[in-house]
Amino acid sequence: MVEVAGIDHVGIGFDFFEFIYNNMSEADKRSINQMTTVKFIPDLVHHGHAPNVTRKLIERGYSDDDIEKVLYRNWERLLSEVI
Repeated sequence: MVEVAGIDHVGIGFDFFEFIYNNMSEADKRSINQMTTVKFIPDLVHHGHAPNVTRKLIERGYSDDDIEKVLYRNWERLLSEVI
């Protein structure tokens, strides 16, 4: 997404955890499955795995500033503009 939209327009949402999906209603699961194929990343199964996102960004060469943008600054900026 960074290559498509640029680093200032990418954020990580933690709604991808398997735990959340598994606790959805069957109707919500069907609705999601109509739009996409649900896949889970083994190292991001629950919220305790969130530090793995940071680790992967570091491994891919992202700077500290860019990691902050992806993890929270871009969302924080958007929220402040909307409010």
